[in-house]
Amino acid sequence: MLSEYAVEPAAIGADWETFRYLIEKFGADKGRLISRLPNKWERKVIQTAKAAGVPDIRMASIVERLHRSKHAVVDFNRTYNPAESWIDNTVREHRERPFRAIICSDQAISCAEAIIPDDCSDESRLFHSPISRGVTRTADEISDALLLLAAAASEIDIVDPYFDLRVARGDFVSPLGALLQKLVAIVPDPKVIRVHFRSHDSRPPPEILARDAPAQTNGLLPADFCLELYEWEEFQNGEDFHDRFFLTDIGGVMIGAGLSAEGPTETATFTLLDLQHAQRVRSRFSMDSTTYRMVGPVVRIYSDGLVEVI
Repeated sequence: MLSEYAVEPAAIGADWETFRYLIEKFGADKGRLISRLPNKWERKVIQTAKAAGVPDIRMASIVERLHRSKHAVVDFNRTYNPAESWIDNTVREHRERPFRAIICSDQAISCAEAIIPDDCSDESRLFHSPISRGVTRTADEISDALLLLAAAASEIDIVDPYFDLRVARGDFVSPLGALLQKLVAIVPDPKVIRVHFRSHDSRPPPEILARDAPAQTNGLLPADFCLELYEWEEFQNGEDFHDRFFLTDIGGVMIGAGLSAEGPTETATFTLLDLQHAQRVRSRFSMDSTTYRMVGPVVRIYSDGLVEVI
């Protein structure tokens, strides 16, 4: 659903019009993220703009827009050698783990995925980024579709009314396991994964869920990750709990048919959400929610098999 772009600070910061045009093209809701390469990418952009003679009033706007776009510039654990040029670093990283494209000012760069700012339009094969598509309902395809969003996020909420760790209720574990294994390979920092599902008489009570969880999640969680399970019920005459989402602090995805792996003959529509919309949906599943009522305690599962009921 998302693509990672390497954007040369010297290219985006060369002048005000280029900066304004490009920065608005990035964000999780637009399907494009800027790789923080180097770590002080924003500072490099500002330095470039100052050196190019951008007026003070425009400089203030650049600084403010960079701050507003902090969710669009993401650290994907890339290696950067300050003794080498930005181009050399980027091409080396591209060979190891490809970017969707490299946006740079040098038209002579010997890389088929390099484009200049003037070519950054939806007509460009390398820049076009659909915000919705059908995803084959296998663990591998579902996890691939969510990987970059998960890697860029600090907080992750999975919303599926039918989510269940029991195999007989559907294969929700395989896509989540595949996602976490791919995630830890590129961004090893531990995360808390919160899962929200709908209450039903057929669900086990929290103490039984906690008892069975270690066996059901054995090998699922990378070291120091944890999984939190939240059960919710609808208020009478209130909001229906039906839609499925993968929500984060930087954006989200609405998922049509659900997050379970049902095989290669089925697809689900994945659609990127506007950032503000994603946060409004997340608020439905907060402790002070007035949209749904939380049922019972939270079941927290750790990577070593320890389970807490809190």
